[in-house]
Amino acid sequence: MVTATVYCAPAPLRYLALAVYCLGSLLGLYKAMRAWSPWERRLCFAAPFCMRLLLAGARAARFGGGDPHAILHVFLQDAVSLGGGVIGALHIPEKWFPGTVDRCLNSHNIMHVLVVLAVYSMHQVTTKDLAWMSRVDCRTPLRHL
Repeated sequence: MVTATVYCAPAPLRYLALAVYCLGSLLGLYKAMRAWSPWERRLCFAAPFCMRLLLAGARAARFGGGDPHAILHVFLQDAVSLGGGVIGALHIPEKWFPGTVDRCLNSHNIMHVLVVLAVYSMHQVTTKDLAWMSRVDCRTPLRHL
């Protein structure tokens, strides 16, 4: 998603966006490995998440590239994974139904199912963006892509 959004941007901007996203992700991973609480681990990835929201907003406003038909999945991949993280951190079913959802509908299992759904949306975005990048002419203005 990051590459497709800045695909037709000038090279310095393209490399800067990729570097900021990669460094933010690596920093988040490092902080998550040293975190003491589940909330601290989840908040470590706030910077890459905000960068993805910024890029998704650029795509939605047509300032960035990427297949316009993939915009629903662009937002779904982050929204579904965010929902899974919140459910996992809050232990929602266990609080509402203590002892009855320990085997199959606990928050950890729900979080994993939502992560798989987010990966499906990520796959949809990736395949559409790769097809878009193979046929796009970057000499046209970004607003008209």
